[in-house]
Amino acid sequence: MSNVVDLLERMGQSSRLQSLTGEQLAQELAQSGLEPAVQAAIVQQRPRQLEELIGASHNVCCLVHAPQDEEPEDDEPEDKRLELSAHRVARAG
Repeated sequence: MSNVVDLLERMGQSSRLQSLTGEQLAQELAQSGLEPAVQAAIVQQRPRQLEELIGASHNVCCLVHAPQDEEPEDDEPEDKRLELSAHRVARAG
């Protein structure tokens, strides 16, 4: 399986390999030493078939959980604090 993944990674990184026609890609894959069924699945762009052939799971979920910045919770809302502050200034004056 790692040979297939390595090959697909090289294909993704190489503009030359990405621009090959089906026939040219088949010739390139013939030199890779991969099983003919795997080569055919790649050339025919059949990801489900390729997954089955290499024993990969097709139910994959990738996500990144990034914690959000949490603001400190105040006991009183901002409006209430401003109101109390204005009231204190009025009483002091």
